[in-house]
Amino acid sequence: MNFSRLATLIVKEGKQLLRDPFSIILGILLPIIMLLICGFGMSTDIRNIPLAIVIPETSKYTTQLVARFVASDYFDVILTHSSAEGERLVKNHQADACLFLPQKFTQKLHGGNLQIMIAINASNPSLAYTKESYIKAVLLSGLNSDQTELLSGGTNAFLSESSLAGSILDLKPRLWFNDANVSAFTLIPGIIVIIMVVVGALLTSMVMAREYEQGNLESMFVTPMRSSEILLAKMINNYLLGMIGLGISLLMAHFVFYVPIRASWYVIPLGSSVFLIMALCMGLLISSLTKNQFIAVEIAAFTTFLPSFLLSGFLFEIKSMPILLQWITVFVPARYYVDFLQTAFLVGNVWPNIIKNIGILLVFAAVFMFLAKIKNPKNLEG
Repeated sequence: MNFSRLATLIVKEGKQLLRDPFSIILGILLPIIMLLICGFGMSTDIRNIPLAIVIPETSKYTTQLVARFVASDYFDVILTHSSAEGERLVKNHQADACLFLPQKFTQKLHGGNLQIMIAINASNPSLAYTKESYIKAVLLSGLNSDQTELLSGGTNAFLSESSLAGSILDLKPRLWFNDANVSAFTLIPGIIVIIMVVVGALLTSMVMAREYEQGNLESMFVTPMRSSEILLAKMINNYLLGMIGLGISLLMAHFVFYVPIRASWYVIPLGSSVFLIMALCMGLLISSLTKNQFIAVEIAAFTTFLPSFLLSGFLFEIKSMPILLQWITVFVPARYYVDFLQTAFLVGNVWPNIIKNIGILLVFAAVFMFLAKIKNPKNLEG
């Protein structure tokens, strides 16, 4: 390899990149747009749940219980005194759930035989279970408080767990690494993975295929330049563009979405560099195989973007997938990058996890670089 020729090629590719506004948009504006849209728009946090509460009679304890739901950020409370009206609100999708408080609420609370019915719209089962857990949490908190007040007044009232009230077991759960239970803390690392895939694989495959289509590479074939020099020149400029996008993403993640970065300052750039190099090699391989922009973008989207979005564990838990899909995810590089980023952001320097994921990404990068080298760009028929 001649480093003088390589430097000349890098300068040439850099000038070509600067003359291509589309590449600049993908590399710099895309991270900003995707993080703003996905960071604020994509959220698994459920808030403002329309909740109807049927109150047959008003008492001190029903008022306190309703006040807890009203004070919560998770519910928009609709009060009614009719069970039929509560049922109608759920059927007409004006409420996602309805809490039916029983007649003689205070008397049953004193007697320890309180039964409360919760009706939930289960059109989306996963959301229904989440809403149910939110409602139960507020109920348990409120009724435990009422129970304590009753007991302090000398009444021997114990509310059974089946009645959604207190029990002698006092659990104090703690959420590690994401104490606030904010979904953005998990989603933002996944969005960064998608950004790196787009800049690395999609952009590189498209740019290289365009060189084939326009015949620009033919002028290089008659020069002493080696295929490795051409490949490296193509990679280095897109690598710098991708790292600029990563820097923008990290700044926005920390200062806009307040995602903690608990790993050492060099860990994320190191692991991201390995993943980006792997994506660049994959983009070069795809473009060398297709030599057509349209086909290159289609194949890159099918083999990199979609698997990174659906099979990386970014949106869907891998262990919840069918066994066959779980085996397929083993061959999805983004799976290891997602695991690496979530660990680096939320947990810190867990070196066994970091080394394992970076090592696997290095293997992917070496394989794709070897295959791209075999598809020698100096061979038009290759």
